[in-house]
Amino acid sequence: MKKWLKVLLFFLGGLVALILVVLGFAYYYYWGKYDVDFEDFPHNVEYIDPDKALFSEGFEVCDEDYIAQYYNPERATYSQGKNGLRKFILTHYENRNYTDSGYLNVRFVINCKGEAGRYLVHQNTLDLEPTELDKDMVHQLVELTRQLKKWNPNYIREKYWDSYMYISYRIEHGEIIEIIP
Repeated sequence: MKKWLKVLLFFLGGLVALILVVLGFAYYYYWGKYDVDFEDFPHNVEYIDPDKALFSEGFEVCDEDYIAQYYNPERATYSQGKNGLRKFILTHYENRNYTDSGYLNVRFVINCKGEAGRYLVHQNTLDLEPTELDKDMVHQLVELTRQLKKWNPNYIREKYWDSYMYISYRIEHGEIIEIIP
C-alpha cells in the first residue's frame, strides 16, 4: 500500500511540475518578454554601421543581411593562427614610452573572401570604464591590426560567410600583456 502511495505522489508531483513549466513558458512567451523596438534599434548589438566604421571605403560584404558571429564551429581565424597573429603584432609593435594601461578593442568584419574591413575602436581602463588611451599608441595598434590581411572566413553549412571579429589588446604601462581572443 505504501509503495503505491509513493508512486502516486511522485506521479502527481511530476505532473504538477510539468504543468508549472508549461504555464511559466506560456506566461513568458505571451506576456513576460519585452517587445523589441525595431524603430529605435533596427540592428543587433554587434552590428557595425559601415557609415560610422573606419576604413570601410571599398570594403564589401557578401551578404549585408547576414553577418555571422565569430564564435561559430568553423569560425573565422587569422590565416597564420593565433600564434602567428601574436608574433606579428608583438614583433612590429613599438612602445614609444607609452604609460597608458587599459584595453584597446578593435572590432571589424571579415567578409566571405577573408578580407577585413569596417573597423571600430573601443578604449577602456583595466576596470572596463570608457577612456581615451594615448592616440599614437591607438593609431599604431589599429594600423597593425589592419595589416593582418589574410583571414580564413567563417564556414557554416557548406558555405563561406561574412562574420564579425574582434581583437582586444590588454595594455599595462604601454606594454601589450595579452591579445584576446
